[in-house]
Amino acid sequence: MIQLTDEARAKIQSLVDAGAVRDPALRIALATGPDGEARSPMDREYAISLVEREDKQKTEIAINLDGIRVLLNLDTSTLLSGATISWSDADGGFRVETPRPSRPASPVTSTGGAGLSGPLAERVQAVFDELVNPRIAAHGGAVELVDVADDVIYVRMTGGCQGCAASALTLRQGIDRMVREEIPEVRDIVDLTDHDAGVNPYY
Repeated sequence: MIQLTDEARAKIQSLVDAGAVRDPALRIALATGPDGEARSPMDREYAISLVEREDKQKTEIAINLDGIRVLLNLDTSTLLSGATISWSDADGGFRVETPRPSRPASPVTSTGGAGLSGPLAERVQAVFDELVNPRIAAHGGAVELVDVADDVIYVRMTGGCQGCAASALTLRQGIDRMVREEIPEVRDIVDLTDHDAGVNPYY
């Protein structure tokens, strides 16, 4: 749930009173980088603007926060849970304060070794925690990091993803893409899931 501070609400109302907007909506999107491209969701940098309610784009969802309409896209909606939107007079703009997700303990490798560690394993785990698992949680699934060997990572799907006929597509087009965008040095992703052991294998 996103929260709006009293200062943010007061600023929105003052802009309405001044005629800057008639029927306001607060748009929160990923900020763009120097090249004009959207930043990675991992950067957690946002661009916030006040627009007219009717300006909602097809790629956005709208939520109502006690009378204030907020427009989000998929990336921002999955990352802003628990966030607070405030107004800073010093900065002259709205800002987002997002809680950092708590990360579970590193999983034990399939060979029974100690929990995974190292820069690559930690970066991959961060992508899983912040980008991958929040998106597939709605389907009752999750992906865990099992092992890392050089530039190859080994994963296991659990929950609703185990035994799902669409899991291979999810891995190839979703998880694989997000991991490679954030960590280009990953050469291959190996799925160690025993899909035949799923509750409804290949349903």
